[in-house]
Amino acid sequence: MTIEDPTSQEAVSTPELRFLYSTSKEFSRVRTTLDKYAWYMERGYKLRFPKAISQRLGGVVDITDEDIETAVAEEYNEDELEKVRISIEEAWNGIKGDFFENLRTLGMPIQDKYFISLTKYGGGGSYHYPNRVILNVDRGDIAHYTIAHEIVHLTIQPLIEEYDIEHWTKERLVDLVMNRFFPERQRLQRDPKNPEQITEIFNTNFPNISKIIKEVSEIK
Repeated sequence: MTIEDPTSQEAVSTPELRFLYSTSKEFSRVRTTLDKYAWYMERGYKLRFPKAISQRLGGVVDITDEDIETAVAEEYNEDELEKVRISIEEAWNGIKGDFFENLRTLGMPIQDKYFISLTKYGGGGSYHYPNRVILNVDRGDIAHYTIAHEIVHLTIQPLIEEYDIEHWTKERLVDLVMNRFFPERQRLQRDPKNPEQITEIFNTNFPNISKIIKEVSEIK
């Protein structure tokens, strides 16, 4: 499904995805996830670690960089990640045209390139502004949708920061956008505060994401 943009736009090229994977990136993924372990647990996230690290989560503060490097090296399989990359890229190619056409209707800047780091660890997906996505390969046949989800995050992140939107409200807004872009796979994560008001504001003002986020920030 393509959402029609009410304004005429010249044809633009589709942004490029560049997939990355290495032992050093796996190390970084595990290290940063452990550093935010308490934050993830408070929000109910399910996380994956190398087996040797999973066995020591009770003493997470004692896990050293050397411990992580050893655990990652024991499980790293580049051939396996390359096969996953090919599969994800094929699925992504089937949705990317409509996705970016729809994304432009939000009126926010879109990057020319997005760097997708493939990992076996951490949560399902995360992002680092302006154009980096970290994707857990355990997402399987929905991995390409996870990429889209994270790119929506990246696109609206300046507004999220400007209006100081809390975590689960931010996730609800991204879910609502994704449901418009991919109505065949409706999905909402756990409820934020005032979910009905958020949905009403969204439905009334879509695709004006700037107005949506501003009004959501004013909910009392």
